[in-house]
Parts: sequence; structure tokens; C-alpha cells
Amino acid sequence: MSADLRLSVSMIEGQNLLRLIDEFIDLLVDGRDTTDAGLDRLTPTPYPEDEAAAEDFRSATRIDLLDRRVSDALEVRSALSAFDLDDVEPGTEAAIAPHDVVIPIEDTDSWLRTLSAIRLVVAARLGIDTSDPHDPRDARFHVYDWLAYRLDQIVLIADERDAMGDGANPS
Repeated sequence: MSADLRLSVSMIEGQNLLRLIDEFIDLLVDGRDTTDAGLDRLTPTPYPEDEAAAEDFRSATRIDLLDRRVSDALEVRSALSAFDLDDVEPGTEAAIAPHDVVIPIEDTDSWLRTLSAIRLVVAARLGIDTSDPHDPRDARFHVYDWLAYRLDQIVLIADERDAMGDGANPS
């Protein structure tokens, strides 16, 4: 089975996702030497009680981990290149027109890791905790939930593809 996955998104969603990916890549590349709640969430320490051991671990692993995340994010960005256009006017037919994002099957894990990592950064920066009451009116959850929705869709599309057994992509 080698058929690619197809994720249908509107033009405006694709552009917003592309912006999130670009901002995520910038964070991973430019924020390496800074203290950032999002980066700290992506590179947790296994030694919270031992600062010296935590620093040794961080210095030995952080750059490699962030480099792998950049590599994953660049694969996702490549699939979103069709959305790298001038802004589309919100509310127009062009903005809401559906477009298929082609996800090469071998990049599925990169997509899942990248969108999950962005959710972690969003949660860390906005103070979203798993114990927080999930009020749909709370604006902190909008992007967080949208990323979860897209993650779920990718998993469902991949599962349906595998269940079909012939590599076809469900519509």
C-alpha cells in the first residue's frame, strides 16, 4: 500500500496551518538558547529534582530533539506549499473552498508528531492543563481544539486506508 493520504481543508485553514508550522519552525530554530515554556514542554527533563543532572541531559539531547522536530515540520510544510499564497479574504468563496492536502504515507508520523508538538506548545504558552475545565467559550482552546480535530482526522483517514487494505483513500 503506497497511496498517499488526502486531508481536505479550506484555503483559509491551510494558510493558518502553514503559518502555525512556520512559527513553530522559527521557535525551534531561533529559540534554542532561550527559556520558553513551549520549548521546555517539548524537551522535558527526566530529572526534575536534580538540576545538575537535568542540565547535563538537556545539553546532551535538546539540540538533536529540536533538529528532529524541525525535520518533521519541514515535511509538513512541504505538503502545505500550495497554501503559501497571499492572504485570501476571509468569508469569501475562495477562502472556504476545500482543497486536498496530499500527505505522503511515509510522512504521516511527521504530521502526527508535528501537530501534537504544536498543541503542546500552545498548551504550555496559554496555561492549558489537562485538568482545566474545557469551556468551548474559552478562547484559549480554539487553536488547541482545532489541532486536535485535524490530528483525529489524519488518524481516521490512515486507519480507514489501512482497513480498506488496497491503499485506496476513502472520500
